[in-house]
Amino acid sequence: MSASVSWIDKLIGRDEIHSPDDPCGEGMGDCTEVHDNASDFIDGEATTKLTTRIRHHLGFCTNCNGWVTSLAQTVGLVRQSRQRPVPDSLLEKLKNLGGK
Repeated sequence: MSASVSWIDKLIGRDEIHSPDDPCGEGMGDCTEVHDNASDFIDGEATTKLTTRIRHHLGFCTNCNGWVTSLAQTVGLVRQSRQRPVPDSLLEKLKNLGGK
């Protein structure tokens, strides 16, 4: 691990060292658990216990590690993008959709 750790590395727990026999937290969890809770995990809204399970799983599952990394990068880019107001004409069209 380099001296410079990105926010995604910290989020996923790449700055922590685990071995395959590490009983980290409450076990590894599974891919479904990671996918079902990824948004809460990325937003920092997952419980400490769940965060530990997900981080541990990501340390051993390259598929989930890549998937969560990609999702976290996407969320980060969206959060950095410029927000624009929704035009009144579109708001009106959306309101009318609800009445049909």
